[in-house]
Amino acid sequence: MKGGRNWGQIAGLVLHVLIAGLLIVTGSQKVLGSAPPEALVRYGLGDQARLIGAGALLTALLLLVPRTSSLGILLASSFWGGTICIHMAHGEPYVFQAVLLVLSWAGAYLRNASTFGSVPAPPGMTRGAAESQPAVP
Repeated sequence: MKGGRNWGQIAGLVLHVLIAGLLIVTGSQKVLGSAPPEALVRYGLGDQARLIGAGALLTALLLLVPRTSSLGILLASSFWGGTICIHMAHGEPYVFQAVLLVLSWAGAYLRNASTFGSVPAPPGMTRGAAESQPAVP
């Protein structure tokens, strides 16, 4: 089943390339100052536009490099979560940003399923301990 896994990894990489491309476009607009300033001022982000743009560019880079993709997915989650919060606070639709968040994590899973295994289990909930001894005495 090596071929099936390759297709999943390719699909995950394609998702991450598309998401990183979107982050690069929006990030470079903010860094270069070509984003409409009135839109950012309306959200209260006029002064921080270049910083947010640099963060988006860094996130895209980390997301694309296989060795740093786990950090990239965490930063992308933060980025999309922030955009969702901004749109919610202003009563605007945020479905597009939520879909991008889900696609970011789907891409991470397809590229490397062990990304989800990097979070340690709580004490007493390890795979072998749950079967051999009770968690609560």
